[in-house]
Amino acid sequence: MSSVVAFDMDGTLIDSAADIGAAVNRMRVSFGLAPLPRESVVRMVGSGARVLVARALADTPGADLDEAFRRYRHEYDTHLIVETRLYPGVQDTLEALKSAGFRLAVFTNKPSVSTQFILKGLGIDAFFPAVVGADSGFPLKPEPDALYHILKETGTDAAGSWMVGDNWTDIDSGRAAGFRTAYCAWGYGAPDRNQPDAACKSMDDVKRAIMDANK
Repeated sequence: MSSVVAFDMDGTLIDSAADIGAAVNRMRVSFGLAPLPRESVVRMVGSGARVLVARALADTPGADLDEAFRRYRHEYDTHLIVETRLYPGVQDTLEALKSAGFRLAVFTNKPSVSTQFILKGLGIDAFFPAVVGADSGFPLKPEPDALYHILKETGTDAAGSWMVGDNWTDIDSGRAAGFRTAYCAWGYGAPDRNQPDAACKSMDDVKRAIMDANK
């Protein structure tokens, strides 16, 4: 049976920090709050948009988080690809893995509609027969349920499959599902006590690690 490589989105395939940070700050300004440094917002990314909004309003006790989330989603969903770009090497890596016989998937805590819009806008949607977003009916990372679904949808087996991401939630979900894991050091998150099978400094490192391990 063939294998699948599941990728996280933000901080792994795409550099979306500028657009996420801008949306967070437009949301804050709409409540009369001062904007946050982009670096601070980046450190809040990784556990889904609701958690991001709650973290962004940690300095505002009693804030209406539901309304804040609504405003953030409006601001972000209408400015998804202003400055967002693919990281270097993404296109080449996807092409090489596909040519080598891997099925490819996206597993992200970003909503599905936003995910599909970005993948199409950046020209890589055709690589992914399976895309699982935050609203797909599965628990968010680090739970592995979505990866089990991806295996079924792509007709692949966990043995030889990989989860690629920039945060401990990616590594933990991959391990829980029986996948090998690749940590992307260029992203926004951080690893946890569970060490990845490959620690990568570039997308080319990801490609080499997967290809070498699956020879």
